[in-house]
Amino acid sequence: MERTEVLNFSGIHAGLVLLLLLLPGQVLGQTAGATTHTIFMAAIEIKGGTSAEKLAPPSVNPKDLSKGYDFKAPGQADKNDPKRWEVSSYMFSPSSVAVRQGDTVKLTAFVVNGDEHHVRVNDPDGREVIAETKWNRGREYQLSFVAKKLGTYHLTCSDHAPTMAAAILVLPRR
Repeated sequence: MERTEVLNFSGIHAGLVLLLLLLPGQVLGQTAGATTHTIFMAAIEIKGGTSAEKLAPPSVNPKDLSKGYDFKAPGQADKNDPKRWEVSSYMFSPSSVAVRQGDTVKLTAFVVNGDEHHVRVNDPDGREVIAETKWNRGREYQLSFVAKKLGTYHLTCSDHAPTMAAAILVLPRR
């Protein structure tokens, strides 16, 4: 018998969800069969800015540290405020979920920021489960796969890795 769950939670709820997944199914009145998890996720850019009068810009360009960071120097961030500078980073939210081996993962993602993202899913052995596809701002995307292997499946944006990544932890079925 297949059971369907809808997961839509913030990082604060991740621990509770993981705890519930670790409890035996009989305690929760669930069947021991495979489950379909519908996970709602957002692709977002976290951005912050200030003035060089308040705080000097970083001495190292964050873009040189990682593709997941962005930097707009004084004069670039705001043409009307030549002292303003900004930093940003991209991420998936939530960035981790847990499922049981054999469960179906149905991911529904909405792209809030970033013009385009090249996204793929790899299994715990690094093999591609979902081929790289382009996601654009303001659109919703869906993908689905069966979590056959124990370990961590990785959802990654190749344009903004390593910060724009999510982990799908696959636990053994009891």
